[in-house]
Parts: sequence; structure tokens; C-alpha cells
Amino acid sequence: MIHNRKARIATRRADAVEQARRVLQEVVNGSLDAYEGYRRVYGIYLSSSGLAEELKPFFRLPGIEPDGCLHVDDEFRAKIRRLADEWLRGEWPKPPRGT
Repeated sequence: MIHNRKARIATRRADAVEQARRVLQEVVNGSLDAYEGYRRVYGIYLSSSGLAEELKPFFRLPGIEPDGCLHVDDEFRAKIRRLADEWLRGEWPKPPRGT
């Protein structure tokens, strides 16, 4: 057990990001439905108490409310697959200018 609070939080965050990375990889390679992957990543984000800030952009998409009503169609699935791929490559979200 990690007794240092900062180290414990960093470990929880890193574990959540790694879990999400594995799920998103499954979405990108087609072995997991994009909607199911989206919901799993949302669950990971919530279970980490929002520590995994890197995942937050997935839940700030215009017109998509993860806790609300979702219209899941081919367009939604394609968007999630594309964003997952970009996120895995470090291309999304775009880093702030000047960094």
C-alpha cells in the first residue's frame, strides 16, 4: 500500500489512463463497439473521481452528454473511433498554444 497521498493519487490516475488506453485501443482496432468503449471509458473516468484529466475531452463533446440521452448511430461510432485514434496518437485534444 502506498502511504504517500500524492503518490497514491498519481498511481490511481496512471492506472485509470492505462485502463482507458486499453479500451480505446480495442475501439480503434474494432474488437469493441465504439459506444460500449465510450461507456467503459466514462466509467473509468468516474471511478477515478475525475483524476484522469486526459479523458475529460471525451465527455465535453458538443451534443453528446454521457449521462444524458445519446443518439448512437454510425456517425457517433465513427466520431468516437476517430477521436480515440487521435487521442492514442497524442493528437487530440490539441495542446494549448505556446507549449
